[in-house]
Amino acid sequence: MLDYGSFCYLDVQKTGSSFVVDFLKRHVAGEPVKFFKHRRVSFKRAKQDGETFYFITARDPLDQYKSLYHFGLTKPNSPIRRRLDAHFSGGDSLYAEGAAGFHNWLEFMLDPQNARFYEAPYAETHADMFGYMTHRFLTLGLPGKHKELNAFKDREQVLRRYKNKGLPKAVIRNESLNADLAALIKSELGPNLLDAEAAVNELMTSDTRINASNRDDAKDDLSDDLLRAVQDREWFLFQQLGYPAYV
Repeated sequence: MLDYGSFCYLDVQKTGSSFVVDFLKRHVAGEPVKFFKHRRVSFKRAKQDGETFYFITARDPLDQYKSLYHFGLTKPNSPIRRRLDAHFSGGDSLYAEGAAGFHNWLEFMLDPQNARFYEAPYAETHADMFGYMTHRFLTLGLPGKHKELNAFKDREQVLRRYKNKGLPKAVIRNESLNADLAALIKSELGPNLLDAEAAVNELMTSDTRINASNRDDAKDDLSDDLLRAVQDREWFLFQQLGYPAYV
């Protein structure tokens, strides 16, 4: 989280968070109160000031999975890659086929029984209730400790908890990140910036794009069954955020 007191950005991994953090640090008047990368907001902080404006970034879940897979390809020492390579010893690594191995990797990682290959907080929560990308979103979108995500009994309870306790008052989509952030500056964040007009102009004229891939690229060569599996595991992101179905 990047907390400026009156507003707080919830920086979900692989959603353009590095860009947003850098942008805010350059344009916001004043220093942040707190900055803990991908850290949850505590119950105490959430209750301190009910007027704090929270916003969060999101990204198409399939695109996130593809990004996470390619991170493992380029970073052999990344935690998920190390755990998987240790499990699939003898040259049978899920990364052995390079970009062509995404299908097999995704199928394996969508299985809730394999949640332990992510990080401990996810494996210890209700991994059979939602997928890893939903876990990342809810981890920052809901205040409290990781154990709070282990109390859900069904999907309806997840939706109710987010409706009643969810922090974000706005969602910036990676697919339209520059435009969404510009709109937020015009509506909510502008008074906190050194020069709101200049910030918006930078976003609308910049050649830098955060989302180098997209859902159409990520869908290439994936079966309808596997695409449905992603939809089922990440049901929250489709239902709550309105991402369109793949099939």
